[in-house]
Amino acid sequence: MRVAICTVGELFGGVERHVLGMLAGLAKRGTDVLLILFDDGELAAQARALGAEPVVLSGNNLKLFDTAKRLATVLEERTIRVVHLHGYKAAVLCALARRRYPFAIVKTEHGLPEPMAGSRTRAWRDRFYRALERFVTRVDGASVCYVTQDLKGYHERAHAGLRATVIPNGVESMDRARFPRPGELRADRFNALIVGRLDLIKGHHVAIAALQDRGMPPDVHLCIVGDGPRRDELQELAARHGVAERVHLLGFRRDVYDYIAHCDALLMPSLHEGLSYTLLEAMALGVPIIASRVGGLAEVLEHGADAILVEPNRPAELAHALRRLKSDASLGARLGARAQAVQRATYSLDAMADRYLGVYREALG
Repeated sequence: MRVAICTVGELFGGVERHVLGMLAGLAKRGTDVLLILFDDGELAAQARALGAEPVVLSGNNLKLFDTAKRLATVLEERTIRVVHLHGYKAAVLCALARRRYPFAIVKTEHGLPEPMAGSRTRAWRDRFYRALERFVTRVDGASVCYVTQDLKGYHERAHAGLRATVIPNGVESMDRARFPRPGELRADRFNALIVGRLDLIKGHHVAIAALQDRGMPPDVHLCIVGDGPRRDELQELAARHGVAERVHLLGFRRDVYDYIAHCDALLMPSLHEGLSYTLLEAMALGVPIIASRVGGLAEVLEHGADAILVEPNRPAELAHALRRLKSDASLGARLGARAQAVQRATYSLDAMADRYLGVYREALG
């Protein structure tokens, strides 16, 4: 079976980590995989490090039809029979390419649509492309996979009649001892960590507000790994709350596992979430987790057993959870150990790759 994985590759987040995991998992199973991107960025660099040289096509929207023609040529030359796509640009381009060269489409839904930062024109364009994506998904009879039941329910009407299944994301087991401790995570502090792009949906503002809670010990610090459009806004918010010296914006880091492995608590105060790779990696590393009771977080985690769950956008609840972990190291150890066991049993890379292979075979009929 020859499979292509197609996505933009402009940013680096959960979708891109999913793609890297699939490249490794499918290669392990002897599947011939081609990666097709529309941006030669971080994903392309990390794919090359894995030994997978991507085909990078033009990401210029003004050359949409030329790019689709080139995409069809690449797929035909490689005799690709299944394309596994991620994101609306990949969906639209694959739909156009399919008019020249037939292939089966498998599509993964990773999260809810999020508003685009920028001009009103960009926002309208984003809505147009998403509507077009829904249309071509139905017209091409795509097999649709969702990383959570929550997402399957959200798309139930739009995807009625299509082959649909839930396949949770998965990661490989990890050993905390393999990862060196970053200097920013000082041993004389309680280091809470958030990993993810700096966007409203991730709830960084909730964690910053929690830090200024009256009962919060002064040695609790918040380290934020990631970059995005709200960096300046978050710095200003920390200053306004009087906690600027305890909020550390570290930017994008390739050594992110070092930070996850050595933090005292991984925070996910998201307003909504699919099935975050940061979550699964923290579980794999046995790190105590505090997360919002939303989306995939609420599906995967059990309050009091393998994590502490709080209501979204409630700084006081998040502050209380932080104080609990700070004052009870044994609680954090129990939560982390249980989360690690759940990840290994249910959210492994092998299980994810095997299930997608089954979907590819079904898509081919």
